Amino acid sequence: MRRGDDGQTVPLLIGYVLVVLLLVVVVVDVTAVHLARGRLYALADAAALDASDALDSQGFYRQGSVGEVLPVTDEGVRASVRTYLEQAGVEDLTSLRDVDVGEPTTGGAAGVQVTLTATARLPLVDAIVRRWADGVPLTATSHARAVTGG
Repeated sequence: MRRGDDGQTVPLLIGYVLVVLLLVVVVVDVTAVHLARGRLYALADAAALDASDALDSQGFYRQGSVGEVLPVTDEGVRASVRTYLEQAGVEDLTSLRDVDVGEPTTGGAAGVQVTLTATARLPLVDAIVRRWADGVPLTATSHARAVTGG
């Protein structure tokens, strides 16, 4: 007795469903990392803007502003960025973990440079990936300067 083609499409259908599910998982996780990267850049921009206003009052009253840029120190910038991160509530960002001030975070005559580091969480495969890595490491650097109105 010769067998027909009955039932031969089921393995093909299962294969297609697995490929589609794998694509969905990859797209969702890559999109989550991209959005987390955007959040980290926005956070770095806001921290840099806040730190550019961290006036070095001793230096300012001693020598005034350097051109049109307000003088800031590296220590003042780092302290301002840490304070901003505490007040911004970065713990509430579910897609970012371990947000910290990276290097270089500096200030000077050219303005302020702020570097933030974080780890992005993968929403669908985080439990599986955690065996090898704690997430996707991200770094964002932003520049800002406060100019005098003169």
